[in-house]
Amino acid sequence: MQQAIAKVYGNEKFGYTVSYPDHWYPSGLRYANEFEIRNYVSEDPLVLTRNRALVRIVDKVHESAEVTDRFLDSLVVRQNTPKQEHQTLAIDGHRAVRVRGKLVYPVGSSIDTPTFYLAISTYIADEKHVVSLEASAPVDVDESVIQEIIKIEESVKFDKGG
Repeated sequence: MQQAIAKVYGNEKFGYTVSYPDHWYPSGLRYANEFEIRNYVSEDPLVLTRNRALVRIVDKVHESAEVTDRFLDSLVVRQNTPKQEHQTLAIDGHRAVRVRGKLVYPVGSSIDTPTFYLAISTYIADEKHVVSLEASAPVDVDESVIQEIIKIEESVKFDKGG
């Protein structure tokens, strides 16, 4: 099976890369500690609205590796519910926790018509640094898009050595 050539986001400051499919694009939004990719460009008619997804890659630095561990522990101790579930995993040899659930965003100025989103976030510990990959998509998104999100979130590779 022919794989699509992946694009790579590299973070030199924290020494890691994230790979993503060639039909995903940087959003153009620039933040000091955040990089966002989307599987569509603005009003792209080729991507159905319900399949429009984004992944925000956020860097957070805690005071110590112990604080990072406590942060991940706090995600794991929460009960799995129909609205939110979590799992512990290892990504590139680093401890990680994935949290999956539904979020509600009010749309426009009317709180009467909230929109539900599927949120899939993976938090990866790198000593006192945490890489958060925070994805959101409409709740009726195709399973294939969910699989792409998970693959992106699991593609993180850390530079070996100092």
